[in-house]
Amino acid sequence: MQSIKCKMQNVKCLSHKSAVSIFHFSFFILQFLFLAGLHSAAIAYELPSSTGTHHIGFSAEEGQFNEYTRIINLKGNAILKEISPAGKTHKIIRAVEMNINMASRTAVSPGDFVMDDDTGTVYGKSGVFEYGTNSGFINDGRIGYENFIFRGSRIEFNDRRYLYKKASITSCDEDPPHYSIRASRIYLAPNRYFLAYNTVFFLGRVPLFYFPVLYRPFGDSGMPFSSYFRPGYDERNGFYLKSTLVYKFNPNLRGKLFLDYFGRKGFGAGGEVDYRKPGKDISNLSVYRIKETGSERDRWGANGGYWHSFNRFSESDPARYYSQSSFRLLSDPSFNNDFFRSNPFAVSPDKQASIAFTRQSNYTVTRLSVAEHYVRGADLKSFTRDYKSAPRLDFNTVPFKIGFLPVLNSFAGNFENALDTGTSRYQRRGRGVWTMSKPVPFTKNIILSPSVFYDQSLFVATSAVQSNQWIGRYGSNVNLRYDRLWGALDLKYSYLRRMRLNHLGPDLTAADKGEEAKLLSSELFIMPRSDIYFKSQTSYDLRDSSYSVFFQRLSPLIAEFYYSPRPGLDMYLEDSYVFGKGNRSFIAQINVGDEKNYSRSGLANYNSDPGVYVLNQTFGFKPRPEASWRLEGVLRFKTAPDGFFRFSEFVFFEKSLIIYKDFHDFRTRWEFRTRTGAKEFYFLLNLKMNDPAAKDDLDADSGKFWHPWRKEGDVRD
Repeated sequence: MQSIKCKMQNVKCLSHKSAVSIFHFSFFILQFLFLAGLHSAAIAYELPSSTGTHHIGFSAEEGQFNEYTRIINLKGNAILKEISPAGKTHKIIRAVEMNINMASRTAVSPGDFVMDDDTGTVYGKSGVFEYGTNSGFINDGRIGYENFIFRGSRIEFNDRRYLYKKASITSCDEDPPHYSIRASRIYLAPNRYFLAYNTVFFLGRVPLFYFPVLYRPFGDSGMPFSSYFRPGYDERNGFYLKSTLVYKFNPNLRGKLFLDYFGRKGFGAGGEVDYRKPGKDISNLSVYRIKETGSERDRWGANGGYWHSFNRFSESDPARYYSQSSFRLLSDPSFNNDFFRSNPFAVSPDKQASIAFTRQSNYTVTRLSVAEHYVRGADLKSFTRDYKSAPRLDFNTVPFKIGFLPVLNSFAGNFENALDTGTSRYQRRGRGVWTMSKPVPFTKNIILSPSVFYDQSLFVATSAVQSNQWIGRYGSNVNLRYDRLWGALDLKYSYLRRMRLNHLGPDLTAADKGEEAKLLSSELFIMPRSDIYFKSQTSYDLRDSSYSVFFQRLSPLIAEFYYSPRPGLDMYLEDSYVFGKGNRSFIAQINVGDEKNYSRSGLANYNSDPGVYVLNQTFGFKPRPEASWRLEGVLRFKTAPDGFFRFSEFVFFEKSLIIYKDFHDFRTRWEFRTRTGAKEFYFLLNLKMNDPAAKDDLDADSGKFWHPWRKEGDVRD
């Protein structure tokens, strides 16, 4: 065996077979120089570089070559570079010691090393790199990619992806990390995705949650999988843990899985699906079921709906066709209040469902629908039907002209097979209204808008109605508007007269002589600037059958006032005054601040309980823009004043405090809420790695159409 030991700098070696012969030639020169100058120190040399070919270059403080095994042993700051045919370095390996096998074209690092490439930086305890095929493996490796840190006891890689065995992932840069997701194996395809199997979420060293598969694409696709945990407590359900798993299949389809545990009531499960195709479809389905401990019946809820636009049925038909549906179904009226208190229907329970198909042309709109609506029954535990139609047909036209007549015509009609409250048989009935109108401008600022109409109602004979019945109505509306830049004044006259049953003559035998409406009304709107307006309206009943007292003929005077003198401050007042009786209602609201620091105060009084005032106070506080926490609070109470600073009643019917706090790896929300019939505490925990990279149109559309009451960051009710 022949060997040589020397100081080497910038040594380059071809990755092709020609590299071997070039190395022999260089080795012969080294022998000559070594024999000619034994007195000198170890000298550096460089192999001839290859042009236009894929090759590697290496350097070290000390090197040793074995001619028989074709192995170069590098020690002391050993560096290997992989260089493309264009001369670009796209992989660098640094190690204390490295063995390069020229025959098999492999580099072996028996100790710690660092590898940099387009993926990021890889750390390992040892590893093998096959530079001919750009593959190999790493023992006890760690890779930082984007905001994530991947670890594996063994990492196998090629030019397409990394395979981690006995792996973990985290976005926490602390050591040890505050949290990690451990997996049996993880596939990482740089710039494309990562896929993990048999994952367990660890908080520190404590395992909390198992999920079979995690998947995340990189780039602009956003985070498809995220998990949310909401531990809490309330008086009815005891301690609970609500977990939500969100998976975004693609930019238009997302699913959610709800897995909950209630200490006193057992396990509940559900899910939600959102689908959106811009201009074509927007759909949502949410379901939930729980069989409470000790109960024989299931409790459940389902809500959602869809809007879908159909393709044109023929090239000759320019009309648009679409279908829409919405539903909110519950096993009992208390379901939402017991489990989903952020849903506004928790305190106003009802259930309903509808589906409709619509044809819209340039001139008409035709709609075929089925609908039902139920309200809470007298026993407070069941539902009572309020209305049901199966089916209903609606037809409307846009204003149109007939011949050379100088008026605009329009028609609106419907026919339905319906059940009303307290009835057990369907009633077939219809209605049609024909209207003719003609705006008449007197001057630039004064416009008269008269219209006349005929309204026909029809009841078809059924077992509930023994004969066909129809009732006609006719009337007119006249509006005189005075319009200026500062606002407008409207004076209106409305008349509606009813005919006798199955006759064209007026219903003179009735107490009201067939006059259902004969009103003179006015509306004033003043808006001198964009930050302030005033509006008032009232009407006077002109019917002979109405009250004889002047004030009793007047409808309530309703006045509104809005003023926003500067950004972050606005005031709103509304008052309804009944002449001769006093105030019917009063509402005041003042809002101060921005989205984070604000105070919103409201006061209301209604004639249903005139001695009681309802106060609403919400506030938000964030000490500094860069602070990691902020507060939100709600106080709602009613009071009955009884003298100066004395109250006969002072009752809080809702109190809540929300604390938002960001930690190193988590965002949390802590909420304390007390409301009549419900007391609870919970906190929501969300990993920062779940933060969306950009605005999510699917989230925005779903919230707008199906659950607009959800706060930012809420993934469920």
